[in-house]
Amino acid sequence: MAGGKETPRQKMIGMMYLVLTALLALNVSKEIVVAFITLNDKLENSTRAIETKNGGVYQAFENFMKVPQTKEAAKPWAARATQIQGMANNAYSFFLQETNDLIKEVEKKDWLDDENGKKKLHTLHEVGSKDDYDAATRLFVGDPGNINQRGKDLVTKFHTYRDSVCFVLANYTLGKRTFKFAPKFDGSSFSDEELLAALKECNPEDTAKIKQVYQMLTLPEKMKNHEEEVPWQAGMFDHAPVVAAAALFTSLRNDIRNAEAVAIDHLLGKVQAPTFNFNKIEPLAFARTSYLNVGDSMDLRVMIAAYDSTEVPKIRFGINDSNPANYKEQIGKISVRGTTPGAYTAYGLISVKEKGEEKWKPWKYQYEVGEPTGVIANEDFLVVYANYEHTFSASASGYPQDRVNLNLPGLAVGSKGGGKFSVKAPVGMIGKKVQSSITVKTDGGGSKSLSGPTFVVKQLPKPSSYLGSIPSSEGNISKADLKANSNAGVRVAYDPSVPLDPTKVSFRVTSFTMVVMVKGTPIRETTTSGALTPKMQGLLNGLSSGMSVSFTAIECVGPGGTKLKVSPLAFIIK
Repeated sequence: MAGGKETPRQKMIGMMYLVLTALLALNVSKEIVVAFITLNDKLENSTRAIETKNGGVYQAFENFMKVPQTKEAAKPWAARATQIQGMANNAYSFFLQETNDLIKEVEKKDWLDDENGKKKLHTLHEVGSKDDYDAATRLFVGDPGNINQRGKDLVTKFHTYRDSVCFVLANYTLGKRTFKFAPKFDGSSFSDEELLAALKECNPEDTAKIKQVYQMLTLPEKMKNHEEEVPWQAGMFDHAPVVAAAALFTSLRNDIRNAEAVAIDHLLGKVQAPTFNFNKIEPLAFARTSYLNVGDSMDLRVMIAAYDSTEVPKIRFGINDSNPANYKEQIGKISVRGTTPGAYTAYGLISVKEKGEEKWKPWKYQYEVGEPTGVIANEDFLVVYANYEHTFSASASGYPQDRVNLNLPGLAVGSKGGGKFSVKAPVGMIGKKVQSSITVKTDGGGSKSLSGPTFVVKQLPKPSSYLGSIPSSEGNISKADLKANSNAGVRVAYDPSVPLDPTKVSFRVTSFTMVVMVKGTPIRETTTSGALTPKMQGLLNGLSSGMSVSFTAIECVGPGGTKLKVSPLAFIIK
């Protein structure tokens, strides 16, 4: 069994292979080729997120190495993490360069951008020959029955990286014990039983991660193409459109960073920090100042404080006075009263015991004393979206809520009671700034105006398309899921990551086209609503494993009657 059980990456590669097979049956639909670019962009974004996370892990190792108490414990694992970082960067650069060479084959120029000294793939949207399916075959396949050397090098490089990472994770001496990873298979074909046998001489604490990395980075030796087994390179690159082949390389680079993340996270967990003497821990939040004006921002630091609750500390302090000779001394806590508006700094010393000896440590805290001010907050966003009903809260310290009114010129504002207001902006206000204010009724019967922040009116973000509850990112689905969701039809809504209340905004699908591949021929059906027609349902019922279906030219009407075109859906039947 090649590679053991399928990993999510291998499932995705299989999906891409089936899509490519379907593409070859017609003249490579432009819409489906564009879908590969969308897939590539999502993989690039995912890879960047992983790289950011990995950067945090490497920084944690650096921090451990700077602290004398943790340096020795961190040193061997930090060195291994650095090894893996170099391996990952080398493998990543290799596949990035292969992608560049592939696109250069059709565009006749390099396709890499320099971003702060780091090479990055230029957008695939600007590739002129997106559906060129000869270049990938020429470079990485040659004869499908006898893969060329460059195609073989792809697998060799990927598996060399895999083996190197696993050996760095597994092979080391701890105390009197020596651990090692001892595979007895050829590296491209193995079973779960063989992999478990190879892990027997590893530290039991490492085996799960080594197995995860090994399976994640193992490419199948063969793939099925219409019940015929072909080499992996032929299955992936033979007559593959250039943007599809580029997306596959991006997937491999994503796997490289994922494996790096698994490995260095595991190594970081081996660093043992020294034990401190404390009996209680609590979350602690603090900032440079505890006073904010409306529209300002505050850098709030949150951390865990560890301390001995049996010891009541002595505190010495002075307000706007940093001379210790003038400090007052109190036990446990201090109380500061605000009498006059302005900025203040409390300077002080706190007593701590180090090895039984009392020592005084300096501290300071900045704060402001201010007059009553008005507060306006949009509970939904920091912007106002046209044709969307926002909920604002407005208050003025020292005044009851029934005396407070919210003003936003050009926008429809309605009171909901309890200091909350409904706010809706017309389309004509898009791109404009709105200065908010609060009007309060004073005890004498007059009024007072308090200025608030400036809001920007923007157009609603673009929604996503779904088949029932299945998003466009799903890729391959079972026939049961397809049937269960087809009754709900094609719908348009916001992705859960968009922080908009779905009960306040809706979209109505007005038309779409369904494309089904039947015996290599595309069959298209169009409807003027989001519901699937009986003929569409019949075509879906006739689909079998490996066949594809797409929903394109999706149009809808959004809030305020706005007409929109949204991204297509493309699925492969498992």
